[in-house]
Amino acid sequence: MRRLRARWLSFRRIHLVALAADWRRTLLSVIGVALGVTVVLGTVILKSELARPFDAFGPALSHGADKGVVEVTPNISGRLPVETINRLRAEVTGAQAVIPIVAGLTPVGIGDDTPGFLLVGGSCQIELLVGPFDCERHARDDNPAPGPGVPLLMSTVIAQRHGLQLGEELRIPGLPPGSAHLGWTFPDVDRLEDINDGYVLLAPSGDTAARMLSSSPGYATTAFVLPTPGAHIGADVDRVIAGVATAGPPRPHQPAVFENGAQSLTMTALAGVLVGFLIAVNTVLLAVEDRRAVMGTIGAIGATPVGLFAGMLGEGAVVGVLGGLSGVPSGFLLGTYLVDRSGKSMLAGSGGTITAHFTPSLVVIGATAGIVCGILAMVGPAVRLVRGGPLASMASAGGVQRARTIPVWPLFAGAGLIAGAVVVMKIFERGPLPLNLGIDAMAVGLYGVALLTVWIAPRGAGKLIDWITVARPDIGRLLRADVRRYPLFFAMSAAILAVGTSLAIGSQSMQLLGAGQIAEQKAERMPAALLISAQSVLDQRGSQVADSTLRLVTGAADGRSVSSRWRSTISSGAASRLVMGVTPGDWYSQALYQPTGVHDELWQGLWEGRIGLSEVAASRLGVAAGGTVELPTVHGPKRYRVAGIFRPRIVDDTAVGDIVLVSEGLARSDWAAARDQVAVEYPTAADASAHRDDYRGLGAGLSVYDNEQWRAVASQGITRFLQPFTIAGYVVMATAGVSVLNVFVLGLVQRRRERAVLRAVGVTPRQEQGVVIGHAALLALLVAALGGLGGVGLTYLWSLGSPVYYGITIDWGLLWLPLRTGVVVATLLVLAAAVYPVIHSRGVETVEVLRTG
Repeated sequence: MRRLRARWLSFRRIHLVALAADWRRTLLSVIGVALGVTVVLGTVILKSELARPFDAFGPALSHGADKGVVEVTPNISGRLPVETINRLRAEVTGAQAVIPIVAGLTPVGIGDDTPGFLLVGGSCQIELLVGPFDCERHARDDNPAPGPGVPLLMSTVIAQRHGLQLGEELRIPGLPPGSAHLGWTFPDVDRLEDINDGYVLLAPSGDTAARMLSSSPGYATTAFVLPTPGAHIGADVDRVIAGVATAGPPRPHQPAVFENGAQSLTMTALAGVLVGFLIAVNTVLLAVEDRRAVMGTIGAIGATPVGLFAGMLGEGAVVGVLGGLSGVPSGFLLGTYLVDRSGKSMLAGSGGTITAHFTPSLVVIGATAGIVCGILAMVGPAVRLVRGGPLASMASAGGVQRARTIPVWPLFAGAGLIAGAVVVMKIFERGPLPLNLGIDAMAVGLYGVALLTVWIAPRGAGKLIDWITVARPDIGRLLRADVRRYPLFFAMSAAILAVGTSLAIGSQSMQLLGAGQIAEQKAERMPAALLISAQSVLDQRGSQVADSTLRLVTGAADGRSVSSRWRSTISSGAASRLVMGVTPGDWYSQALYQPTGVHDELWQGLWEGRIGLSEVAASRLGVAAGGTVELPTVHGPKRYRVAGIFRPRIVDDTAVGDIVLVSEGLARSDWAAARDQVAVEYPTAADASAHRDDYRGLGAGLSVYDNEQWRAVASQGITRFLQPFTIAGYVVMATAGVSVLNVFVLGLVQRRRERAVLRAVGVTPRQEQGVVIGHAALLALLVAALGGLGGVGLTYLWSLGSPVYYGITIDWGLLWLPLRTGVVVATLLVLAAAVYPVIHSRGVETVEVLRTG
């Protein structure tokens, strides 16, 4: 205890007192860490809020249940057979209740508004999951208000928020007019407020909800098994559901594109961590440099190297935790902006409802990220201090006494990371690697850019200074001395901006490439057809075109060729595999999917009951044409022979590249597929456009696409999912720019004595201002070049992963708009960061600084 007290006293007197005495330097270091933490927290908030609506299918829906509840999730998404539910009730003797639920997110038309709701169907046993809300009394005593179609139950608060009256029609896309109305309201909103923010519609039964959501009565979306106290039901549940479903704790049912988006946001968060670390390193390096002589003196009079090393790491942790906590409010504000600006756009049409929530975990994440940044930033100076010994540190009084160089290892490490990222993404493109590995490879590529920049920047600056010296020898000599004495400071500043610029340029390039190429897909493959669906392009939900709606569409087609596509999903999330049912070889299926082998073999094989696989699916399953593969079905595993391999040619709403292609009949019998899209063929594109309003006027909430409408909506659809990464990229870039200002200001504070000495030997204020301007110009030129190349490389890596991320190949290309925008913004950020130092570099009282220094 006495030893611990002595160590605390030593740490307080040596390190905490120094931080307090140099409060300006400490404040700037804290700000540097807070900037990086802000980016991390903003990205974490957006990522978590995007997942929140999909908790409604599991954790949020069962929040009122006792511990130990087991969720049974079918292998075919949303298709848990009633027979399996009956077996669970009969054979799992330790079960208190088996509660099947039919649920789906969907937009609902209310007047001119279309808010998203979770439509849920089941029995009153749902009270065991969410808590009591007088379900039995409502069902027994309260007659629904009269109105068209099925009566639905909604929270009174939500109904009042949208001005909805009892009996008013609720329009669900894909269903004909008059399918549903508001039959009841109930006041107990607190039972449902954590489920899709309270936007929940309750149907009278599971079969009713199934007909409205998927046109597949006889199946539930999921089932919850509640054990009796003390019972262990895991083994019995697993035995009953073997081959049909899996069991475990309740979990979110997140669409694949949001799993992909979450992984991409992880890359942005990692970039934020990298920027925060580099900012912290830069600010700490400058803050510690002037104190090396003092620390060396302390070491010379008896302090142990281990004690000094631990003390400096503790000092970094203090700066880090202060910076991390300071970054929490700004991180929450950034997260709120990203949710409002991008998150709601990404969820548009999915039925999900989100808003930013402040949770105590944000404080923990901010403090932890700050501590990590602070400690890692202090490791380098601490190691150098201990390794150099007290005499070398004492000799550094008055500033750096000799030129320093960046070692060669960042060059080889950076080049190796970039080469490794390319190799991994080349393999990832074919589909055999996990999704997170592709995102990790892209993040590794960014780290490679940072390391290469660290090595190249000081050397490139030296070449550029030669030209400056020819024009202005006085400024060129001072600038060269600055860069040689503080090469790591210059290299880190360049690396921070290069990473931010690369992420911004790469994200914007991918957004524009994806929007441009997807917008032209329909005109290239089906120019004279109308595409009809119950949702907009890339809306992330399981929609259907009901049989009654198809009859309306067929009538409006007036004898023209009408073809349908059917969809089901094996598993869920990042491991999703689509099952698509078509009429093999008709004009519609040939436009959607292009065989890689003999053209007719695939279509003939589908007629004979075989299957086709996309290139991604074939790679993941390890099978080629002619082989056999086992796939889950609603009845259990079944083996199929592969008729051929194909490439998707038009983006699917799910944005999944792992696709099994089968005939329409097989899709319905083995996977209980629902009709998700209809196509009507016309003689010319003009004829198709002329008849578009025939289908929009059916009153079924259908989206109808001719070529022009597809261009507009498809480009907007892919932009919804890629624009958040562009915005986040520019946020990281802006943060990096502010960090450069932070480092410039810290340099003014930190190097006051050094600047005073230069003034005493004849350097004029105008020359010092010229050095600051030259420093900023060098930084801007190098960042523009290295960040531009990094952005082009990141776009290339991203395009390699597009068949897995988005279901179709987005070809890589060099776009000048993102390059120009990124370079201009980076240049403006550096020049803006130099304004304050240029103005205030005149204010040094030479005599006073030298006397008190």
